[in-house]
Formats: sequence, structure tokens, C-alpha cells
Amino acid sequence: MMDIGGRFSSNGVVVTFRSASLVTSAIMLVGFLMSVVCAVVFNFKSTTSTHCGVDNYLPSISAAIAKPPSSYIWRLSITLCASQRLFTIVCHYAMYTSIPLNRRQYHWLINLSTAFELIENLALIGLTCVSSVENHHIHEICFVVFQASSMLFMLVMCMVHNLALNQGTAPTRTEYRSFMRQVSFFVTNIVAFTSALYFFYRHNRYCEPGVYTIFAFLEYVVVLSNIGFHFLVTSNFGDRVIKFGVWEKVQF
Repeated sequence: MMDIGGRFSSNGVVVTFRSASLVTSAIMLVGFLMSVVCAVVFNFKSTTSTHCGVDNYLPSISAAIAKPPSSYIWRLSITLCASQRLFTIVCHYAMYTSIPLNRRQYHWLINLSTAFELIENLALIGLTCVSSVENHHIHEICFVVFQASSMLFMLVMCMVHNLALNQGTAPTRTEYRSFMRQVSFFVTNIVAFTSALYFFYRHNRYCEPGVYTIFAFLEYVVVLSNIGFHFLVTSNFGDRVIKFGVWEKVQF
């Protein structure tokens, strides 16, 4: 591996940020899908029933991850990904601050996005550790904090990335396309969440059959767009690597 001023040699391992982010996102995606499938297969009646007593066909996320075996699968997924996601917060901060952009607004937004990303991940751990069955109030608070901080993180990160792209030189087509995908995931998340709120209200107000199913599906879209957004943010620095092992720099 080449570096300015010499060559690094070691018996260690090099992993690109993109590969690490792909593995983390894949674990969360598979864990989420398996949790929903297991809830439908093993606990369909209890996870799809509501106070209205009407027909529903999909469980909400809180209901899906509340009972075994879904709860075991989801908690295992978050356990495997929690340290990586927290480490990624530090990486995002380091990578964006390394961009030579001397604007107070830019650095202020980086600090803000770091705070929102940290709160989002801590809230995710909280709502995973405390299910809606164990303590509905705490689970609900963690979920609200998670969703609010998640949307704010997406918004601020889009602003940070836009400033970084327009620091002087025109962005390449690949960079612009990646940024637009990032914005698309953010917009999808916002639209899905606000639509889910509408159908949740409609279900509780009118108790129509199938409306809760639409709400649950929109919740899935919120989670999937969140996973996709986090993957894209890290993929923007696909040339960066993580080095494991003892590295020695050999001078020429």
C-alpha cells in the first residue's frame, strides 16, 4: 500500500470503508427482514392484532421485534452492528473535517450532524434493548428520539455533503449522482414517515381493515431508507481504508 513519504508493510488486514459499511448495512437489512418474517410466521395473530379488532396482515416494527424469535434476531443484529455504527460516527466526523473548507457554517453543521448521528444510534440501542412488551413507555420514547434524530441527521448531512461537493471545483457526475441518491433516501424517509403518521391516526380514528397494514409497510420503508442513507454516507469515502495490525512505514 502506497502512502506519501514511503510504503506501509505489515501482516495486518486492510478493509475499505465501503466494504465495512456494506457488511454492517447487510446485517441490519437481513436482521430486519428476518425479524418481520418470523413475526408473521410464528406470532402472526399477536403481532398484527390491535385494539380495533379488524383484519391486519403485517406487524408494526415495535410488535415484530417484541417477541421471540424475532426479538432474538433483531437484538443480535444490533449487537453485531452497534460498535461499527458508533465507530462510523467518529469516521464521518474525521473524514468531513479533513476537507479543506474554511467556512464556519460547514464546521458547525458537521458538529450538529455528529450529535444527531450519536443520539440516533444510542436511541436505536435503547429501543432494541427495551421492547414494547417489556416497557412500552421507554420503548416509545426511544423510538420517537430515534426517528427525530434520524431525520435531522439526514437533513444536516445532506447540507454538509452539498457544501463539501461545492467547495471550489465542480463535482463529478459520480459524486453528483451519489448525492442525489442520498437526497432521495432522505425524501423517501420523510414522506414514508409522515404518511405512516396519517395512516396510524386513520386506523385509531376509524378502525378500517387493512389500514394498520399500510402503516406497518410504511414503517418498513422508513427503516430501509435509513439503512440505505447510512450506507451511502460512508460510501462517499470509498477510497478510505481501515487498517488492522501493526504497520511499519518504510522510508526510501
